[in-house]
Amino acid sequence: MTEDTFDLRDYFDVLIRRWKFLLAMPVLAMIAAALASAAVKPTYEATAVIALAPATLSVPTTSQAPPYYLMVGSPSNLPTAYSPTYYIAVLNSADVVAQVAPQAATTISSDGNDKSLIDITARGDDPQKVAATANTWAQVGAVRLRQLLMPNGADVAAAQKKLDAADQALIAFAQANGFDGYDLSQLRTATLSSTDKQVELEKLLRDRDVAESVYLNFARASEQSQILASTAYSPQVIAAPMPTAPVSPKLAQNILIGAAFGLLLGVLGAFALEYVSHSR
Repeated sequence: MTEDTFDLRDYFDVLIRRWKFLLAMPVLAMIAAALASAAVKPTYEATAVIALAPATLSVPTTSQAPPYYLMVGSPSNLPTAYSPTYYIAVLNSADVVAQVAPQAATTISSDGNDKSLIDITARGDDPQKVAATANTWAQVGAVRLRQLLMPNGADVAAAQKKLDAADQALIAFAQANGFDGYDLSQLRTATLSSTDKQVELEKLLRDRDVAESVYLNFARASEQSQILASTAYSPQVIAAPMPTAPVSPKLAQNILIGAAFGLLLGVLGAFALEYVSHSR
């Protein structure tokens, strides 16, 4: 057999003659892969999910301006940066981490298919600690997000101050003009001899009515926002089950890779041996 007459059948003849070597290499590679996998400490993974509400839009439309992620009824009562990136930063904040005291390495990311889902993934060599870290982080984080959604009542307090000031102005007017205490119904029906005083009283009453209307509107909106924040907008936690199988090393996958690599080495080695034997 020479190089000029070396055809496909000759290649198969080489592999048949060197079959022991051809089979030995994949077997050795599989054994090596199994031993290497057994020597590596297993790694477990658990993922808890925080589901934001309401449902999100995964892709922005041209008619929407950021933040487009969440469709909300009262965006003025929500954080200005109401987006997955904002909430991931909150979940990674020092106060949340301090409460969690993580026992495993953890990553927090937005779900690629639905931005209303935030994945909290813990990895480590202890399946119980991995699941506990992911679930504790999700629970503490959800509480922190609910606090952000809850209105702080600053607008209601400001409106209350305006209403109190309007009441105080009327009280001062009543005392200065001989009224018997502060009685709104009496002030509304009063007819003063002085035109200027009458005009002043009517203005004070209008200011008080406007302040009361504004206060009631803000108070009503705040109550509604608090209910929504604790129900419809409240983040929900989807707990992670304790993992039963490690994510690495993957024994079966490593053995298959070793077998494929060993087979390749076996084929190349068989031809190399054949070449050396014919070149002597």
